[in-house]
Amino acid sequence: MSRVGTIARRTFLIGSAAVAGGVAFGYYLAHKVIPNPLLADLKDGEAAITPFVKIDGNGVTLITPHADKGQGTTSLQAYLIAEELDVDPLKVKLSPGEPAQAYYNGQVGADMAPFPAYEHTWLEGQVRGALEGVARIMGLQMTGGSTTARNVYHRLRHAGAVARETLKETAALRLGVPRAELKTADGQVVAPDGRKIAYTELAAAAARLAGPGL
Repeated sequence: MSRVGTIARRTFLIGSAAVAGGVAFGYYLAHKVIPNPLLADLKDGEAAITPFVKIDGNGVTLITPHADKGQGTTSLQAYLIAEELDVDPLKVKLSPGEPAQAYYNGQVGADMAPFPAYEHTWLEGQVRGALEGVARIMGLQMTGGSTTARNVYHRLRHAGAVARETLKETAALRLGVPRAELKTADGQVVAPDGRKIAYTELAAAAARLAGPGL
């Protein structure tokens, strides 16, 4: 093989390795656990099971980071969490939280894809997913473009469900009952024999079972 051919091939191999490494590093960053920002400023008796759920002796606080200018955005976020957490949204406190990567708006990134919103091919899905990953890495936190509902629908339901199941697991360990046999109702875990334990009583122990972020 000529020297030119050798150099070209070697350059291609080095370039390919660089690209592959960049993709792998980008994938790692896009899937790296985001720290729970609530853990950095907890007061005595407070517990943050997910970045969207904080509980203390006085009750439950739901974090609703998207701004509301009369569209009902705050209520939407609160109801999504409350539905899965099994609490009355009218009996909880709401807080916008502090700016943090955990509250990124991935839908804004996805909407930057140069495709019509009504088209959903494999390529478009890949591009939108990549742009959503960029928004996650950058911690792009914003409200706008009718993105709130699409951005939070699954994430907030998941956050509420994770908190609920973590509280149930905590109660299961305390009561010696399988988690599958426990139910929840209005901010309480309910045992098969009718015993009830309020979330506020379980929060501190549940926080020790929770992960560091999302």
